[in-house]
Amino acid sequence: MNKILKGVIRYNKNITEKAKLVADIDKVTRQMVQPKSVFVSCMDCRVLPSKFLNSKIGEIYFLRNAGNMVPHFDAYKSGKISSEGGGLELGCITNKIRNVVVCGHSDCKAAQALFEIRHNCDHQHFLLDSPLRTWVALHGSRTVEKFSKIYSEENQLNDSYHLKEPLHFTVNLTGQDVDAIIDPDNQFSIQDKFSQLHCLEQASHVKTYPMLHSYLSSGELHIHALWFDVYTGNVYMFSVSQKKFILVDDNSFDILMQDVGESPPSSF
Repeated sequence: MNKILKGVIRYNKNITEKAKLVADIDKVTRQMVQPKSVFVSCMDCRVLPSKFLNSKIGEIYFLRNAGNMVPHFDAYKSGKISSEGGGLELGCITNKIRNVVVCGHSDCKAAQALFEIRHNCDHQHFLLDSPLRTWVALHGSRTVEKFSKIYSEENQLNDSYHLKEPLHFTVNLTGQDVDAIIDPDNQFSIQDKFSQLHCLEQASHVKTYPMLHSYLSSGELHIHALWFDVYTGNVYMFSVSQKKFILVDDNSFDILMQDVGESPPSSF
């Protein structure tokens, strides 16, 4: 708490910055600034979306949890309530936000916990011992199911994943199935490939919420997947046209804008 309390004290002493913060918040309150996206990411302390998105106050609704989970609506129906559905409603229905982004990352400890229990992914086995494993097993079971379909039981038992590269699986973020290719250049570990697959699977869960169906079918609401590499600071976005995560930079900007149905601006 020493770090937190001293941070608040330094914040209070910086009158100029504090006044600017209050003024920026007031613009949001008076609806002079409209949020544009709901951004679901992991709570990992190395992942600070406002930094790599270069976002300002009021532009993005952030939802953070262990493993960038978007619980499937089936879990909600069965009584396993969590805050993420409420966050989607607050952002997309109450505030009419039309972009939902799910962002995974490399070296994700929550995704690794899910990977480690992939042979026994029943959340009830972990209820008494591990809230984290209970959480990832409950809401990450579909990731494990997709992963299991890619690799044979022998590959999984022997951890001989290198025998089949790259990973192919079907994902649907736009209303159409896409044959996604995970890490075609084999840059990342199997755990990070799993994390990318997991990111896409969780993003696909957004469309399971009935309150969003009309906006999705009309093309008003769009779902996207980003992935952050904690080792390099690089940000990747899943490109529907390229069928893979591609590095976000000047070279890929036009492609990604066309993928999401927007015309690239004349300048930044």
